Amino acid sequence: MKISNDYPEVFEFDSRDSVSGQTWWNTLGDKWVRVNLITDALGNTVGGSHSSRDLTGGADRDVLAALRAEADVVLIGGETVRTEPDCIPRNSDVVIVSKSGNIPLSAIAKARGRVTVLHGRSGNPPSPTNGVVLPQFTGGAIIKAVRALGYKKIVCEGGPSLAQKLVDAGVVDEWCQTLSPKLGQRIPELVAADFGGVLRNVAHDDEGYRYLRRSRNGAPLIST
Repeated sequence: MKISNDYPEVFEFDSRDSVSGQTWWNTLGDKWVRVNLITDALGNTVGGSHSSRDLTGGADRDVLAALRAEADVVLIGGETVRTEPDCIPRNSDVVIVSKSGNIPLSAIAKARGRVTVLHGRSGNPPSPTNGVVLPQFTGGAIIKAVRALGYKKIVCEGGPSLAQKLVDAGVVDEWCQTLSPKLGQRIPELVAADFGGVLRNVAHDDEGYRYLRRSRNGAPLIST
């Protein structure tokens, strides 16, 4: 699907063209934390089924794939995994943040990358995963633990509570937000954080989805 960049420069590229998509998103250097979420215009992250699947469409899945390809690891909250078991990518390393370690085996059954669960001392992650005890579940402690696993380029795909922790800790370099034309459901704890930062890009596709990029911490570190 065609994506049209509207700001700051006007150009187009095919969302399914991995080369052009990679060039578009590869703007942060070799070490970063990026958040990628889909919301409606009001910041709601789920629809009637309490899933982000209710909002997705257009080129959003292609953008998701491009951002995963740029990262060393995908960071996801345990509640998101339990609600949306199919959110685990097949070919990427994944770190799941879950105090309980309660991760359904069906969610990780098809994963080919390394799956690590950051859990509390009494947590009980499933045996096919690599469990790591996390003393504190602050945004800074989470990213420190992910870095200790050897990952430099981190993309967090939510849920919104995990994204909020990272934003509050000031560890997010770039915020990527797909604005869906569909109206979601208002659940206060599932509303996206207000990232602020500097607006870097605005784009859209032919189905009415808009793609926003905001940065902090001096990002982007390199230009396309």
